[in-house]
Amino acid sequence: MSKKNDKKKENPIMVDNKNNKKIKKALNQNNNEDENLIRNFIILIIVIAVIIGIVYFATEMLHKEEKKVEEKSIPGAINYNVVTVGTLLNRPYNEYYVLVYNGESSEASKYSIMYTMYLGNSDDDKYIKAYYLDLSEPINAKYYNVDNDNISNPKAKKIEDLDFGDLTLLRIKKGKIVEYIEDYKTIQEKLS
Repeated sequence: MSKKNDKKKENPIMVDNKNNKKIKKALNQNNNEDENLIRNFIILIIVIAVIIGIVYFATEMLHKEEKKVEEKSIPGAINYNVVTVGTLLNRPYNEYYVLVYNGESSEASKYSIMYTMYLGNSDDDKYIKAYYLDLSEPINAKYYNVDNDNISNPKAKKIEDLDFGDLTLLRIKKGKIVEYIEDYKTIQEKLS
């Protein structure tokens, strides 16, 4: 017999089994590759979803914090009754008072009430314009208790020479300091 006949004599089932194994192996590899691609795709989608979730919640948290800050913020307003030491002598009035006190002192609220009550009487004919100067503000702090004696310098002629204690009432006339008052009761009488 010839070789051709030998090939024909091979068991067709055996040939099919060999081809089937190769096909199954090829299909398994394709299935494994497809499964790996699908698994990787699902993992990628999950990772992207987690990242988006984290970014979303972080943004929400920051937004809530910003709202809290906005709620706590007080809209800015200009207070024309406040002066600094540098503008103390150049107000647009011929005569005025300046109540000088340390806004961080234990008596500050009492001084503030006294000043506010005086402003409430501003319709009175004897009313003189009044300002206040807070020595706890950084721009004014270097003029507070310079000599550590808690007493103003009533002899000061220039701004550089000013030295304020806890409470001082200045009366300014034509850009010059004409009166220093440091006694609480006297200041209260002047501003009542």
